[in-house]
Amino acid sequence: MNEAVRAERATVTFFNGLQVDGYRMPDGEFRVGITGACRVLGYPDNWLYLALEGQNRKRLRDLQSLGFTEQTQQIVSETSRGDRTAETINLRDFNRLIAYAVFDGKRAALALQLALTEVALNDFFRDAFGEPPLTIAEKRNLFYETYARTISPEEWRQMDREDILRLALSGDEPHLRDGKWNS
Repeated sequence: MNEAVRAERATVTFFNGLQVDGYRMPDGEFRVGITGACRVLGYPDNWLYLALEGQNRKRLRDLQSLGFTEQTQQIVSETSRGDRTAETINLRDFNRLIAYAVFDGKRAALALQLALTEVALNDFFRDAFGEPPLTIAEKRNLFYETYARTISPEEWRQMDREDILRLALSGDEPHLRDGKWNS
C-alpha cells in the first residue's frame, strides 16, 4: 500500500439506491472505494480486504487470473465533518471484481455488469447511426431498467429496507414512495 493521497470524493450514483464512493486523484485518475465496491457486488464490506490480507489465497489467485492488480491506494478526502480516509482500487480492477463476482454467481454483480454493458452498447450504436448520446438522466433510467430486470423479486426483498424505500415509484404503496421500485 502506498502513502495516503489527498483526492476529491464524490458519490457515483448509478440510480438512487445503488452507488459507490468515487475519487478523483490529482492526476485525474478515477478510483472506487473498496467497501462500496464490495457492497454493490453483493459481498460483505470486508470481502476484498480479507483476500488482500492473505486470508483467502484462492480468491486472490482467481482475481489475479482475471488481471486484478492488488494495487490499492489510501485516499484522504475532505468532508463536512473533517478528513476521511478510504482504501481504493482503480476502475480496471473494479471491472475485474465485477467479472469475478459474475463468475461467482453474485446476481447483484450480474445486474451491474449487464446494466453497464447495455448503456455502453447503446451509446456506441447511437453514435454509429448519427444519433446524439443519451443524457445522463436517460442513461440512469436505462441502467435502472436493465438492473431491475436482472434482479429477481426475491433478491429485491432481501435488499436493505432503506434501499427498497429509495427505489419506490410514486403510485406504489404509500410506504414505498419517494424513489424507484418498479417501472
